[in-house]
Amino acid sequence: MKLNVSSELKRPGKVSERELSEQLPAMEYLGRTVEFAAPVTLKFAYSFDGKGIGLKGVLSTAILTECARCTKPMTEPLVVNFEERFVREKTEEESEDYLFWGETLDLKDMVQANIFLNLPLSSVCSADCRGLCGVCGCDLNIAQCSCVKEAEPQKGALSELEQLLSENKEV
Repeated sequence: MKLNVSSELKRPGKVSERELSEQLPAMEYLGRTVEFAAPVTLKFAYSFDGKGIGLKGVLSTAILTECARCTKPMTEPLVVNFEERFVREKTEEESEDYLFWGETLDLKDMVQANIFLNLPLSSVCSADCRGLCGVCGCDLNIAQCSCVKEAEPQKGALSELEQLLSENKEV
């Protein structure tokens, strides 16, 4: 994704609005493949302040993932508010800013960073998903298995303390 800012560079302070949309290929992040079910759309305002170009807006897309409980494929919406800055030279204060040259901003790194930093740790297909049986792997949303459930864990030495705390009594 690229953004031509030649007009804004000639008029500092002028605020412009833009919407860009692009279907991105799958990306790798920390051993995880991120696939997109929808184009990545950016809706944002931007302006040149004499030193750099600030962008503020919303990134939206949908990612293909699987349910953390039942492992079925699913689509998860991803909506990210962002506020970023592009500069020609970085100083220590601007270490998180992105660099640009000429009159075009390459938004690729900014888009990737905002997606990666906002990926859900896990996704669930529905709040009432029952997941898979820990013994036989049966999808408990479809069928009930006949596996024996784990017995109640033995009460340890701290069970009395746990009971007192749950009853809000002083210890």
